[in-house]
Amino acid sequence: MRIATWNLERPKLRSATKNKAILDQLIAIDADLWVLTETNDAIKLPGYFAASSPPVSGYHAAGENFTTVLSRWPIVRKLTTQNSSLSVCVEVAAPAGPCLVYGTIIPYANYRGADGQSKRWVEHRNSIAAHQSDWKRLRAEFPAHSIVVAGDFNQSRDGSGWYEDAESVQALSAALAECELACVTQEDFRRSFGLERATIDHVCIGGPLGATSVRVEAWPGTTAGGLRVSDHNGVVVSVDA
Repeated sequence: MRIATWNLERPKLRSATKNKAILDQLIAIDADLWVLTETNDAIKLPGYFAASSPPVSGYHAAGENFTTVLSRWPIVRKLTTQNSSLSVCVEVAAPAGPCLVYGTIIPYANYRGADGQSKRWVEHRNSIAAHQSDWKRLRAEFPAHSIVVAGDFNQSRDGSGWYEDAESVQALSAALAECELACVTQEDFRRSFGLERATIDHVCIGGPLGATSVRVEAWPGTTAGGLRVSDHNGVVVSVDA
């Protein structure tokens, strides 16, 4: 099973060159499950089932949404999340057994909240608490299911301090541990793959999948020809399920 996530930096419906480059990369990665964030309806993979968060009025341009889950296998149902604008959760009929896929964005450090008054990292930490509540509920309701949590976590989590706050990293680590989820994308990808940026898009696994071995790869947001298609690295996890 190959599980991948990538923040696409808000592609537009008519950005033909950029969109083709993104799709070429998605096809090359050949993941079974995708969590795409800051994406657009223009990014469609044939043969995949899809579930997306709704666009946010006054913020998103035509076709945009925060999070889309793509699955090679049928999506059985869509489950509720505390923040349906940022998070999408679906049950997937995977060959290795039923799997919950929870795609999401945890807000960036400088998000000031609805009233514009929150200090740096505060809304990020508040969102971690809301995510933790979702994950606890899902683990309790579906104890035998595998679970994948992936998306833009807005934390590098590699110990470099590149884009992370110690208190926020500890809060997310505690939330994942309580929900028996392992973040398998915490290595320094700049060192491992020669990338210029640290990686803040992550994949976490739990349930039966959590007991399997994984291999992790990453790629930059710039094509070999020098075209920038995203300000994020993408990551893919191969799970021996």
